[in-house]
Amino acid sequence: MNLFITPANLKQRCQKIWRKGDIHRAWLQQSSCFPLEIPLKNIAAKDLLNYFSEVQDAIFSLRQDSQKHGYSITDKTITHRQLGEQKIPTSIIFETDTVFLNYVSKSAELKQFKTLTEHTLQEHKILQDWIIRYPFKVMQYATIWLQLLNVCCYFKAHPRPDCYIRQLDIKGVDSKFIEQHKSILSELLTQVLAESSYHADIAGLKYNGFERRYGLRYDQPLIRLRILDTKLSINGLTDLTLTLSEFKKFDIAAKTVFIAENKVNGLAFPDYSEAIVIFGLGYAVNLLADAHCLQASTLYYWGDLDTHGFAILSRLRHYYPQLKSILMDQQTLKQFSALCVYETIEKSEQQPLSHLTEEENALYQQLQKSLYRLEQERISFAYLKNTLGALNEDCRVGSAHPY
Repeated sequence: MNLFITPANLKQRCQKIWRKGDIHRAWLQQSSCFPLEIPLKNIAAKDLLNYFSEVQDAIFSLRQDSQKHGYSITDKTITHRQLGEQKIPTSIIFETDTVFLNYVSKSAELKQFKTLTEHTLQEHKILQDWIIRYPFKVMQYATIWLQLLNVCCYFKAHPRPDCYIRQLDIKGVDSKFIEQHKSILSELLTQVLAESSYHADIAGLKYNGFERRYGLRYDQPLIRLRILDTKLSINGLTDLTLTLSEFKKFDIAAKTVFIAENKVNGLAFPDYSEAIVIFGLGYAVNLLADAHCLQASTLYYWGDLDTHGFAILSRLRHYYPQLKSILMDQQTLKQFSALCVYETIEKSEQQPLSHLTEEENALYQQLQKSLYRLEQERISFAYLKNTLGALNEDCRVGSAHPY
């Protein structure tokens, strides 16, 4: 029964105190945690009697450890009815940081922390509050810390450099270094750069988040589209693949834009007056946000008739409230029900969706229960052409229904 602290227990408690980082913070704030007192647990009179030998051995070991490592022990004298007068330790005191650091074998580490931090604050005083919050991050990256600071200095002098990482010319730093340390670099750059020097609204590293946040070029996603009306062709071209930034600025006199989930369906999409079709994006439809050619167009989305198709529809409609769906209705599901397959409950989308019409949401909930899947390519081409023909006729007479 462990009634009293042993040297091993004390070492664990001291290491826990070290890991809290208060000693680092105190030094940064020009204060001190020392003398540092560690209170000890009281021992009940009954336990002292029943485990007297064990307690005495533990106290003896602690006093030996105290003499060896230089910390002091505060005692209190108690009078026990059976055992008489006993001197029991009540706290341990590390008078100085030197004694404590030697005890936990952290003297060299704190010295390195101070050296790195002093160097850091000479160049980037603004990092002091961040280091106070995360002192161990300095030591986590101690071997490369100066290189990280070199990157910060470069971006401070050249905000939003508008080039690829490969083109950055930073002393002691290559492009692989930046690629491998984007997470910590993003934390540091957020602290040292003025808000006007980066895109604060872009968070995370997904989808080239680091490059977009700090004004770097990157291998952009590609948007593929087909022009469905030869009168709108560009130098005779109707099948185009654009980088995302090119697509955002793409200007074409298309009154109607179809967005199809499946690549082959986009390739085979029928001709349609003054229209284009964008295809093959799946859940990445958020890339289409803020596209010039979609702002004033009549938009249609055609996805798989399953829970994921409606999830993508809802995501896209978040950016374009005027968006309508085609071939994602009860009539189409009934017409081709014999071609439906099933998805597992684990792979289905079961979350509520915020951007569906009443009819779409009713069908979405039905699919959540039935787990039916009617993939786009299972719908006949003739049925698609008939639907588009009726849609085109509705548009000519001005009776298209708004979302």
